[in-house]
Amino acid sequence: MRSNLRAAMTLFLATTDSTIVSTSLPTIVSELGASQSQYTWVGVAYMLTQTAGQPLYGRLSDLVGRKNVLYVSIMIFALGSLLCGAAKSIMSLIIFRGLAGLGGGGIVSSVWVITSEIVEPQNRAKWSQALSITWSCSAVAGPILGGLFSTGFSTTISWRWAFYMNLPVCIFAFLLLSVSLRDVTLGHAKHASWKNFTEKFDFFGLLLFMLGTSCLVIGFSTAMSNGWKSPSTLLLVTLGPVILACGGFYEVHTTREALFPPAIFKSLTVVIILTVTFLHNFAFTSGTFYLALYFQAVNGMTPLQAGIQMLPYSLGSSLASMPAAWFIAFFQKRKNNTSGQNWMIVSGLLISTLGFSLLITLKDASSHFAQICFPLIAGIGIGFLFHAPYQVFVKALHPSELATGTSAFFLVRFTGATIGLAVAGMVFDRRLSHALPIGYQIQGSSSINWRLLSLIEPLSLRNEVLGAVALAIQVGF
Repeated sequence: MRSNLRAAMTLFLATTDSTIVSTSLPTIVSELGASQSQYTWVGVAYMLTQTAGQPLYGRLSDLVGRKNVLYVSIMIFALGSLLCGAAKSIMSLIIFRGLAGLGGGGIVSSVWVITSEIVEPQNRAKWSQALSITWSCSAVAGPILGGLFSTGFSTTISWRWAFYMNLPVCIFAFLLLSVSLRDVTLGHAKHASWKNFTEKFDFFGLLLFMLGTSCLVIGFSTAMSNGWKSPSTLLLVTLGPVILACGGFYEVHTTREALFPPAIFKSLTVVIILTVTFLHNFAFTSGTFYLALYFQAVNGMTPLQAGIQMLPYSLGSSLASMPAAWFIAFFQKRKNNTSGQNWMIVSGLLISTLGFSLLITLKDASSHFAQICFPLIAGIGIGFLFHAPYQVFVKALHPSELATGTSAFFLVRFTGATIGLAVAGMVFDRRLSHALPIGYQIQGSSSINWRLLSLIEPLSLRNEVLGAVALAIQVGF
C-alpha cells in the first residue's frame, strides 16, 4: 500500500510537469527572449520524448527489471528538471525539457506496470482510482503552480522554481520507493540478457514507431505556429500515420520479439479500448485548454485565478473516480468479469458528451453558476474514463505482456493528448480570425496575455472582442 502511494506521488510529478509550463511560458519567453517557434518547442520537446520513448520502456523493464527502469527514470527526470531551472537560453531549455520528458515518460509507464503487478486483480480498481485521481489533479495543479511561480509574488521565487520544486520530491520519492519496493518481487522476462536483447529486440520496429510518433507530435504541435497549410505541417501529419501503419504491419509479421503484444493489432476489444483512450485524452486535454483560455480571456483572470476556477473540472474528474472504482470492484467480486468497467466506459462517454454539450453554451456573459456546473458535469464524465479502459485493456493481455502492453496504452494516451491540444489551438485560432471585428487582430495567440483583453477600450470594442473569443471557444468545445 505504501509503495503504491509513493508511486502515485512520483506519477504526480511527471504528469504535472507536462502542464506546469503552460502558464509560465509567457514569463519564460519574455526573460529568455524566445521567438514564437521557440515558444512552441518548449512544450513540444517534453511531449515528444515522453511519447516517442514509450515503445522502449516496456522491453527495457523486461530486460533490466521494472524497479530499475523506474529509478533511472526518476533520476533522468530530476536531472532534466534541475537543468531546466538553471537554463540560460531558450535553446538549452528546449533540450533539457526533452531530457525531462524522457524521464517523465518512463515514470508514468513504470508506475502503472508496477502497480498492476503488485496489486491483486480484485483490488486493481481501487489503486487504479488513486493513480487516476493523481493524473486528473495534476492537469489543473500544473497551471496553478505555474501561475503561482510566474506572478512575481516574491523576489526570491521565479518561474525557475516550477522546475526546481521537482528535485526534493524526486529525492524523497526515490528513497521511499527504494525502501518500500526492496522486498517486492516484480515481473521479469525469462532468459533476459543483453545478448538476447541485441539478438531479438525489434530495433527496426522501434525506429518506425518512434519516427511515426515524432512526426505526429511535431506536426500537430507546430501547426499552430507554422499554419496547417505549410508544407512541413502537411508532410509530418501525413507521414506520421503512414509510418505508424507500416510499423503495425511490421510488428504482426516480424520474427523478432515484437515491441507490443500481438493482441493490440488483432483483438477488436483492444482496438476499441485504445480508441476510447485516445478520444478521452483528446477531449480532456483540449477541454483543459479551452477552460483555462475562457477564464483568462473572457473573465480577465490571472493564470493562478483561472487554475482555481477550473477546480470543479479537475475535482469532478477526481471525485468521480471514487464511486467508479467502488462500482467496478463490486461487479468484479460478484461476476468476475469486466461488466463493471464496460458500464463505466459507456456512462463516462454519455456524461462527458452531455457536459461538453453544455460547455458549448458558455458565452462572455454566462452566469457564475454555469461556469461552475457545466465544467463539473464534463469532469465527472471524464473521471469515469480514467481507469476503466486500462483495466479492460489489461484483462485482454497475458501477464507476460503487461509491460509492453502498458507502453502501447500510454503511447496512445500521450498521442491523444498531444493531438487534442494541437487541434484545440488550431480550431480556436481559425474561428477567432473570422469572428474578430474588422481591422482588429490578435497576433501570436499561443503566447498572448489573454487577461489584457478585458482592458480594451472603448467598451464597445472590448465587448465585440470578448464575444468573438467566447464564440471561438464554443466552436472548440
